[in-house]
Amino acid sequence: MDSLLTFFGLAVMAFLFGGAGLAWYSFSQLKQANRRIDALNQAVTDLKQLLAKSDATQQNAASAPLQPVDEAPASGSPVESALELATESELRPPKEGRDSLACKAPNAVVPVQVATHSSSDQRASDAANTSEKKDRRAVNNKDKPPHPAPSHTPRPSLTERFEAFIANNGLLWIGGAILALGGVFLAKYSVEAGLVSIATRLVFGGVFAAALVLLAEYLYRKQGGQSGVLTTCAALASGGVITGFALVLVTFTYYQFISSALAFAGLAFISLLATALALRYGPLLAVIGIIGAYAVPALVNTDSNNLFALLMYVNLVSCAAMWVAQKVQKDWLWWQSFTGHFLWLAVSIAVGESGDIWLIFATMVVGLYLYIVAGVLGWRFSESNGQALAVKVLLMPRKEQLAIILSVMGLVAFYALHGFAPSLIWVCALLAVLCAWLPLRHSAFDAWPFVALAFCGYVIMMYPLPASGATLSVFAGAFGFTQFAAWLCFGYGWFMMKRYPKRLSYCLFSAVSSLCVFGLSYVISPLAISAQLYPLWSGHLLVMAAAAIWLGQQGLSAYGKAALWVLANTHLALVLSMWLNASTLTLALCGQLVLLAYYQKSYQLAFPSWLTKIGLSLVLLRVTLAPFTPEYSQENVLSVHWSLVVLPLMLAFIFAAYRLQTNRALKNWLEGALMHLLALFVTLETSYYLIGDYPSLQHLSFKEMAALSMNWLVLGTVYWWRYRISQRDLYLIAGSFLAGASGILHVAILWQYNPWFSAIDVGPYLLFNWVSVLWLVPLVMLSVALKYGLIPARLQLDIRFIYGLIALFCFLFVNATVRTVFQQQFIMVQLTTSQAELYTYSAVWLLIAASLVVLGQRLAQSPLYQSGFAILLVVILKAFLVDMAHLDGLYRAISFIGLGLSLVGLGWLFTRVRSH
Repeated sequence: MDSLLTFFGLAVMAFLFGGAGLAWYSFSQLKQANRRIDALNQAVTDLKQLLAKSDATQQNAASAPLQPVDEAPASGSPVESALELATESELRPPKEGRDSLACKAPNAVVPVQVATHSSSDQRASDAANTSEKKDRRAVNNKDKPPHPAPSHTPRPSLTERFEAFIANNGLLWIGGAILALGGVFLAKYSVEAGLVSIATRLVFGGVFAAALVLLAEYLYRKQGGQSGVLTTCAALASGGVITGFALVLVTFTYYQFISSALAFAGLAFISLLATALALRYGPLLAVIGIIGAYAVPALVNTDSNNLFALLMYVNLVSCAAMWVAQKVQKDWLWWQSFTGHFLWLAVSIAVGESGDIWLIFATMVVGLYLYIVAGVLGWRFSESNGQALAVKVLLMPRKEQLAIILSVMGLVAFYALHGFAPSLIWVCALLAVLCAWLPLRHSAFDAWPFVALAFCGYVIMMYPLPASGATLSVFAGAFGFTQFAAWLCFGYGWFMMKRYPKRLSYCLFSAVSSLCVFGLSYVISPLAISAQLYPLWSGHLLVMAAAAIWLGQQGLSAYGKAALWVLANTHLALVLSMWLNASTLTLALCGQLVLLAYYQKSYQLAFPSWLTKIGLSLVLLRVTLAPFTPEYSQENVLSVHWSLVVLPLMLAFIFAAYRLQTNRALKNWLEGALMHLLALFVTLETSYYLIGDYPSLQHLSFKEMAALSMNWLVLGTVYWWRYRISQRDLYLIAGSFLAGASGILHVAILWQYNPWFSAIDVGPYLLFNWVSVLWLVPLVMLSVALKYGLIPARLQLDIRFIYGLIALFCFLFVNATVRTVFQQQFIMVQLTTSQAELYTYSAVWLLIAASLVVLGQRLAQSPLYQSGFAILLVVILKAFLVDMAHLDGLYRAISFIGLGLSLVGLGWLFTRVRSH
């Protein structure tokens, strides 16, 4: 009884949904009928206009002399023509509307015979006066061009789109979905009813699923594949496929009537059948089939752990899916199959053993062939293209890059899980052959050799190095692989550059490939074997440099010659970095910028600007971080500390590149680099010679914090100056960060190492001490930044805040300087203050106040003028309340007289300045 009620409820729901759908369908049909009625009304209006034109034509013909008239045209009378036009307007799509009729109505007028009856002449004579104005108005309207239709149509609302869906085969899809639900509920009913045997129920479900598919095929064959019938067939077939899929899963998981192998085969067959039916009924079935086919291994667990069977099945499904995707020409089917293939590939990498590498690698190759190579070269490799592609096209995200990157990442993950194995060398070799051969057929693969180069570097890093104390063979193991790979890269780059001179990616590959291989081996090799390894590496590099110079004279293009010259220079720089210290590598890299600018100017080449920008940024980053690198701390060049030699030479190199460069944007970059290096040189040398070493960021002392605060403020001001010239946000961010870090250090100094309250030695020399570093330099830098407008307006800093900082630094510096005159190295307030020191404070601030007043008068700057008088007032109050508080008798009188004469003299001076 409950099952009958359930079935009755489902039937009621089906009727409700069907009724709602029919209501929407009827509503949409009613709207179409209204549009057709509007079209007919417009046709009637146009018919009246045609009749008026016919009367005017007859009137003109009656006024002309009578001539013999040929037989009337076959088109008939104007009335018949108008009726034909009205019929066409009824059948025409409603959106053409009035404009289409207005354009075609005048052309529908046919020649009219001249009537000989007096009634026609009388009617033409009577209508002549009344229709003359209408005819002129109609002719004028005809000559005017129609108003252009708006180019942008409003996007339909959700309700309108739903109406369109219902009107355009929406009911068919709803019906297909209800059929699928019916199949699922039929399977459920077969489980719960118990009226017949389980096997009979399942057979009924299978018959129902097969009936839906057969019905779809019957309709397709009977109607001849019309568009409306295709939608109906797709809905029926999708319902049958989903029903069959559900029945096989129920049979296996719930009843366990069939084995896992049979369930696997059944589900795979249904999925592939749905994929094949997509060629007849549309791509919807392909979606169902591909998802189902890739989901089968996850739904059915055979407990066999057979990775070979799994990957072969995945490859079979991928082949079928890509064949269907190519037939139906749907890009989203490609992405669906691509995702399923590489997801199962990732699962196989995670669960596979080290001996399964060849299965995994073969699956990767199949994926590359199906998803990339077949789409570019064709299934039989019949397509080819040797034309050069732009660098931006090669670097932009594309499907070719995604597939090869995922494949290489999978190989890296596999060997990261299982460690180094000899198979890694063969996998690298096969991948290199693939990445080297494909660019010979098509230029779309020009970026793949760089991927093979990156994987070659991974192999070098994974290769085990000889243990300490073991016999070293520089021609075997990792070192033998390095030499072989470097010479192969050198030869391949030269061959491709010679064969395809316009494909500039190989110029770049030739310039960097062998250098990257030897450079990586040089970096990861332990210092213990440097005595044996470096001479051999230097020999290879020098031979390659000589070969590059010789090959550059063999008729290559200008870009090829420049690439080989860069190769020779970079190899020489690596040799120098092996035998010299670490700082010379930075110097050698900086020299490449000069050579690049020289080649660009000498050979009239247009190198990509980003190449110079990246190289310049790397050099600046390296030299900026060098002071905080342990290997640079005690390094000397020519018996002198490295920064005193390397930084001036880098300044000279970049200045030479600036003079050779013709690109204005790159000249701005080089200007910024010059200012950065100059500021870095000043700050590093001051820090080194003030402290005796570069500061350690982990444990900062008072002197280190003072030096860093000064240096960072100077660098921040330089970056603000660069921002004002180039308007690049990077300079604004860097300058603001450094200035903020300097401010934080100042606050930390006043909190932790405040020399006014702690026994901090500020130095014995006047002006050349830590007081100047701590407060004079920030005072000068902020004043310069304020004077020349270097502080960015985007920071929205209040000018009063900047004036307050300047006044604070000035107050601290002046008082600390006076304090050091009397107290030597310490300026603590706890120390005894003499009467002479008090008078000195007043005298110095009196001079400062007078200077500010005079300067404010001369420059017409009200803040300076007002600040001077404020300081003068404070000085007078201090003189009365502090300085003269301990004087009596003659000394007090003389002090007052001296103070009064000073003020009178200052007043006279201000008057003279104002008068001038």
